[in-house]
Amino acid sequence: MADRGFRLPSKILSIIASPWFVYTQVDENDAKECSVCWENCTSYLHCSNSQEHIVCKLCSIKMIENTKFVSPNASVDIKWKCPLCRHDNEIGSWQFLPAIEQVKAKEASAEQVLQAQQLAHEREMEQHREQRIQRAREGLRALEQERQQTERQIIENRLSRIDENAPSKFRWVLSLKWKKSCVNHFKAWIMYTSSSYIENRDINPPSRTTLVALKQEHHYEDRKTCPQAPWFKFLERTTPP
Repeated sequence: MADRGFRLPSKILSIIASPWFVYTQVDENDAKECSVCWENCTSYLHCSNSQEHIVCKLCSIKMIENTKFVSPNASVDIKWKCPLCRHDNEIGSWQFLPAIEQVKAKEASAEQVLQAQQLAHEREMEQHREQRIQRAREGLRALEQERQQTERQIIENRLSRIDENAPSKFRWVLSLKWKKSCVNHFKAWIMYTSSSYIENRDINPPSRTTLVALKQEHHYEDRKTCPQAPWFKFLERTTPP
């Protein structure tokens, strides 16, 4: 037995192995149930064989195994066995070192744990950011669908009031997407009365310099709200003027 060395007690093993554990850290909303104590935990290990096999931080320390005696080079291999599938999860090999080197190794291990925790936190923050972006996109899509539905309803209501004997060009002009404004009554009237606008082809109303010229020609600014103007509430009419 002297050649094989000796076994370390589990309590000592847990103290040795604990710094090598890299725990997954989550908030209360994402807590998972430990497969050993059945308590919800926010700091846990999961089996490399299945991410659903969860062991909380407290239980994991009690599950350290050293299946070999301390080897002649004064090192010990440490692992833990999954309580559900009995899969061996390797933690690593720990070697006895002089005091100064042991402190350095502990500091290096602590740095590795810190880096792993920071990486896990960054991943979590990235996931939250992507979730917020996804929710924002879904909200915008919902608003756009609602806007389109409202536009379709307005057009349908407008067309339902039109006299069945009204000219097809009149129905076509009123079927376009018009926002509620005084100038749009004028634009719609221009499209209906002008031969420059062909039914089912020229869907863009007059704008910019063309619109300015048309306003001047028809004295729009002086007559834009006048009931006698031929374009007055044109989009609300059931038949053309």
